[in-house]
Amino acid sequence: MSATTLSHRKETMIGLLTPLLTRMVRRESFSVPGALSDRARILVVDSGDLTELLFFAPIIGHLKYRFPGMRVTMLVREGNSELLRTMDQISEMITYEPSHLSPTSTTYFSLLRRMKSRDFDVVFLLGRQFSFARSLIALMSRAPLRVGFTRQFTYPFLNCEIRHTNSNQYEAPRAVGFLNALGVSPGDSLPGWKLPQQDIRWANQMIHFRKPEKETKLIAVDPGIGKGRHRLVDRSFAQMVNHICERYPSRVLVMSNNLDEKGLAAFRSMLNVDTIDLEPKNVKEALALLSRADLLLSGNTDFFHFSVSMRLPTLGFFTRFDEQNWFPKGTPWVQIIQGVKGQKLSLEEVYSKIDTLLHLNGE
Repeated sequence: MSATTLSHRKETMIGLLTPLLTRMVRRESFSVPGALSDRARILVVDSGDLTELLFFAPIIGHLKYRFPGMRVTMLVREGNSELLRTMDQISEMITYEPSHLSPTSTTYFSLLRRMKSRDFDVVFLLGRQFSFARSLIALMSRAPLRVGFTRQFTYPFLNCEIRHTNSNQYEAPRAVGFLNALGVSPGDSLPGWKLPQQDIRWANQMIHFRKPEKETKLIAVDPGIGKGRHRLVDRSFAQMVNHICERYPSRVLVMSNNLDEKGLAAFRSMLNVDTIDLEPKNVKEALALLSRADLLLSGNTDFFHFSVSMRLPTLGFFTRFDEQNWFPKGTPWVQIIQGVKGQKLSLEEVYSKIDTLLHLNGE
């Protein structure tokens, strides 16, 4: 069955369900920013995407700064939950596995009942792609105010839409739209997500034991799947890393949060460089190790965007499927080379961009 046919069937099904779901909506009035207070109960429904959590973290921080008594509950995919353990603004975390969000799963119906009984005041639904399972959780929470980006089948799941007209704007600042929609704009200053100091100290020790020479650089490499749902060809990327390490004395830390051990091992086998034998147990450890890198080489991955946020020298190798909304703007510590079909990547261009990054970093 074609993807087009499946999409049409989904649209038809949701169209038939919409009148029924509309009757289930809690029709309480709300006001903004009146819906927010020190006694407000907030539910954040994640999209399953790690980078979305990175971009939304400053929003939670600002709301808790304005309303210290606010209670924030996060519904988050289990694999990303360790990131939230670095954020003391979160009052409660409920985790799930992707299989739990199947409409035929008993776990999913238990989750719906749990959300319905919690008496939330506001729901933030993250992500831009429509997910019926997540959208139904937002609706069934019975929160008077349900906020999210404009998407297919917005109503009745959301009753406060965030719209953006500039499709080329980087994704990170778009999250401020949640605050603007609620009438609590932060102005020009919005502190970003930060690693706890204890995680940084741990990473420093782990790296020092394996790379005691300060003059040797630590290059982090992420060969994972990018936001355009494509990844770099392993052999070509590995050869590029080999050439770079010949020019810049370094050791390599290979990491990815969406490649399995078999995929990472296959990539490592193509490298002819000194690698660091560290395998982080979870995303929090991976980010701590990444924070100690002198340079990241990566596609348009989650770790690329965390590296941008941490202001690390970052060289992105984007594919032709990566759209402009994933290109950071006004970030001199970031350089991007976007591949063109049929065109070979120039080593001299790569070296030039790395020299620029290291020079700006004082090296």
